[in-house]
This record gives sequence, C-alpha cells and structure tokens, in this order.
Amino acid sequence: MKPHSPAAVPLDPALVRRLLDLRAHGAGMAALLVDMGAIEHADDPRFSLSLLHYLESWAGPHPREVFRLPGFRVLVIAPVAARDALERGASALSHVLRHHSYGLVQCRVYDLGTEVPRLIADLMPGAADAPAASATVTPPVSGATLGRLLEMERTLAGANVEPLLREETLWSFADPAAPKPVLTELAVSLDELDSRLDLALHRDEWLRHEVGAMLDRGLLRHIARDRGATRRRFSFDLHSATVLDDGFGDLVRAIPAEVRGRLTVELASWEAGLSPARFAAAAARLADLGFGVALDRVPLEALATLDLGGAAVDFVKVIGCDAPDAAHLAAGVERFGAGRLVLWRCITAALLDTALGAGVRLFQGHAADERAAAPAASATPAPPPDVEAAGPGGEGAEEAPPEPPGLLARLLGRG
Repeated sequence: MKPHSPAAVPLDPALVRRLLDLRAHGAGMAALLVDMGAIEHADDPRFSLSLLHYLESWAGPHPREVFRLPGFRVLVIAPVAARDALERGASALSHVLRHHSYGLVQCRVYDLGTEVPRLIADLMPGAADAPAASATVTPPVSGATLGRLLEMERTLAGANVEPLLREETLWSFADPAAPKPVLTELAVSLDELDSRLDLALHRDEWLRHEVGAMLDRGLLRHIARDRGATRRRFSFDLHSATVLDDGFGDLVRAIPAEVRGRLTVELASWEAGLSPARFAAAAARLADLGFGVALDRVPLEALATLDLGGAAVDFVKVIGCDAPDAAHLAAGVERFGAGRLVLWRCITAALLDTALGAGVRLFQGHAADERAAAPAASATPAPPPDVEAAGPGGEGAEEAPPEPPGLLARLLGRG
C-alpha cells in the first residue's frame, strides 16, 4: 500500500493508544487497512458510509473495531478468525468499485501478532514512536449526515413496495408463431423511489445497490401477503447478503411451501463474480427452501467464462445489446440450453431475430412483448362491414371503452 505523507496522517489518540497496546498484546488479532483516497466521491460521507457498512458486513458475527482515518482511509481490527472474511470483503469492494469505474481502492491485511510495527509505519510513516499527545483527533461525520442515513434506513425498512412494483413477462418462443408466457418478473422501480425520497440514486450506483438490498424484506412481505392466492409464476431480485442472513428463514416462513414452488429468485451475476462460493451458498439455501434460482444480468461477453461455483440455476439471463454477437449467444445456448438461457432487455426486433437465429428461445423486453402480441393481433377478426363503414363516431358505431389505466397508474392509485 502506498503510504500517505506524514503531514497528511494525524491519528486519533485513541487509535494510537490501541496500536501501542496491540504491539504488546496483538496475538490472535488481525487488521484490515483500506485506502479509498483514489475513489471518486470518497469525500461524500453518505457514499463512504455505504462502503464502510458493506465492508463491515463481511466480518459477520465477529466483533470488530472500526476507525475512520484521515485521507479517506478505514482501519478494521478483528479477531484473526475474521481475517479471511475481511480479505474477501476487501477484494469484493475493490472489484465492484473498479467495475463501476469509481477508481482503485488499496487494501492490506495485517497479523497483529507480528505486524503492528508495519501497520503503524503504513499509517504514519516515520512516526511509529511518536507520542500520542502529538496526534490530532479525526473530525467526526456530521450528525446531520448520519441522521439522514439512519432516517433513510428506517423509512425503507418499513416501506410498502407495492406502489413501486412493475411487472415484466418472460416469454418462451419455443414456437415462434405462438409465444407463451413463462413467468412474470416483479421489480421495484428505484427511479420511482428516487423521485419520492430525492436520493439521487441515478448518480450513485453503489447507493442504488444498498437501497435495493434494504427493500428485499419489503418485497418478501408483499409476496407473502399479496401474491400467494394466484397460480401465476413470479421471479424477483434478492441480494446474496439477504439470503445468507440468519433471519432469512423467518422472512420466508410466511410464504407457504407450495407458493415458493412458483417463485424464482434472481441473484445478480456480479455477486457470483465476486465470490462464486458465496453465490453457490445463497443458491443452495434458496433451493433448500423451495425457490427456483436464476442468475441475472450476465454480460454477453462473460457467458463463456461464467463461474457459478457449482450452483444449479433454472435461468441464466444475459443482457441484450445493440450489436449482439450471434456466436456468443449460440455458445451460451450450447452451454446452458435453450430452456435456460434468457435474453434480457430485448428491446429491438433486430436483436430478437438475431437471438432466435442463434437458438435462443427465452426473451424478456419490449420487443418480445410486441412480438408476442402480434399473433393475437393478426388473429383478431375484422369488424363487420357496417361498423367499419360507419367509422369513428358515425351511425352504428359503438363508443369505445376507455383504455385501462397503466400498471404504474394502478399501483399508485391513479387508475
């Protein structure tokens, strides 16, 4: 890790005292030092708190001490048993930030039984033995910022997600002349939530993920309360952290087993990329509870090297693009089968035709909706001659019924 200059690294006296104590009694302890100085938006307290919350979650039930340091750095001290989890969390954080073009985060893990001097040197080069009195206190995060974050978490924890839901059909084109619905995806509209709470989620990809994870519980409550009576099949997104949480079993207990058999949980492909083993554990737990499992939002170019960690999935949903590589799609069909590979975000007729030519038979998106409706439209009988001749508003013409309100209008009670 590239150290900061000594002038830029005054430390909290409490941390200095803790390090001096660990130098004598650090056996059985480990530390993770994370430097986010090169990360875009690192100076945004809400953004950095989201990153810190995610990083801490990897420590699981292990106790830990967290110190926020100058220069947008964080030090986590925990028992050595948590070392592997902290390393995986740091690697995951680094990957996600790099993937979303936020920059590079630097991390280093220390065995405090032997490496306290090295940690002190990295924290404050040339001042490992400096007296604690010379250090200055790190400015705390403002109470207003912390209060806003807690308010958001409280609001979302009890949020009714029904007004935020949208539906989208997954179609089977096994017979292109007669497409059939396979299931309906339920998705929370974060754009609608953004407009209601003024969270600026469209500018903060990481915060979108954090907010989405907070809404998992509300979505499960909605399914248990409002979707159990229908025989329709549904899919919906969950986050691996939600599935692996100790309380997940209590959340799904309200959903009868026969209903779970009609539900498919979609896990994000980037989570599988971060930790195939963690993804496989989440998929296995879902299967044990009776859910189907799908892998969501796979980049087309990643199909060939996709590592599921041994997990069995019902669907693999690959992202549609403007100029798809038919060879990549054909290879995906060969690997996963035409009954499991879904072209998601299929928004143009050309994309649909290219994928059909490559052997894809499962589609989701506007183009698939329109193509599926076309056979029904062509099968609609022509109006009787007298009605057709009368024209709109003419004699013999019936007044057309008003169009039913759109889905969002119904959800928001404006229908």
